[in-house]
Amino acid sequence: MGLFDKKNCDICGEKIGLLGNRKLDDGNLCKNCASKLSPWFEERRHSTVEDIKRQLEYREKNKNAVRSFSITREFSADRYHVFIDDNKGLFAVAFNMSEQDNPDIVPLSAITSCRLDIDEQRVEEEYKDQDGESRSYVPPRYNYSYDYKIKLGVNTPWFDDMDFKLNTFSVKDHERAKMMNYEQLANQIITALTGAPAPAPVYSNGMMNQGYPQQGNMMNQGYPQQSNMMNQGYPQQSNMMNQGYQQQGGMMNQGYPQQGGMINQGYQQQGGMMNQGYPQQGNMMNQGYQQQGGMMNQNTPQQASGDTWVCACGATNTGAFCEYCGSPKP
Repeated sequence: MGLFDKKNCDICGEKIGLLGNRKLDDGNLCKNCASKLSPWFEERRHSTVEDIKRQLEYREKNKNAVRSFSITREFSADRYHVFIDDNKGLFAVAFNMSEQDNPDIVPLSAITSCRLDIDEQRVEEEYKDQDGESRSYVPPRYNYSYDYKIKLGVNTPWFDDMDFKLNTFSVKDHERAKMMNYEQLANQIITALTGAPAPAPVYSNGMMNQGYPQQGNMMNQGYPQQSNMMNQGYPQQSNMMNQGYQQQGGMMNQGYPQQGGMINQGYQQQGGMMNQGYPQQGNMMNQGYQQQGGMMNQNTPQQASGDTWVCACGATNTGAFCEYCGSPKP
């Protein structure tokens, strides 16, 4: 047979056009039969003719499941929808819930994993110099964009993942409302499908986010964060390192009020603290001002020396009368 001879589909027997052949491991498949396969199926080239026949039988039976599917919950992304039938414990991910589209109906119990994957891209920002040449800023500046994908693992005979994007167009770094909406939608979908709180999102390109809100086990260099984070400028809560603003619980701060197990270099603290400038109470080291209870003070005189004398009120004086209580020098 010649290279360009027409072939017959090994499934339906129809002639295959010049560009219509879909190769199988041991045969050929026409475009029409290929369109009936599951959209999540990715192993066509490594499938046999018998494998394809069995899947097409399953796809015909799946139409009955679509007809009897009762939508109790629906989550809508830009293109994909997540449909859930809580009565039967089933779900589907598709553009539409119709027999014509024939979306795969999958048991919720078949889900093996589900998480949000964020693909972060960055493009360096440049400017034109006086000669019209492109130059990099010093330090470099970048424009960021993001794509939000649900990574859904399942255990079925025909496919083992149902990954889908929530957004159609990449979200720019200044579109913070959109970013938050997609993350909120992802959390709702993950919780609905798994019955468990959504884990922290994963950055698929291994990059670290340097500018916008994050939640859970993240490092951010500019905006508010919650839980197990390092931040270099704004309020944080729980197990954080901060270099400028108020913190609570197990924190290091270099400038403002703190409570409990803290190191502070400038303002009032309470309980188990080191302070280098203002009043403290209880088991503290202070290098300049009044302290109470089990303290070390390296500045305020406590005993008379030279022309000074100590009043009964505890104040140290140099004149004939106490500057604090007015009592005469003894």
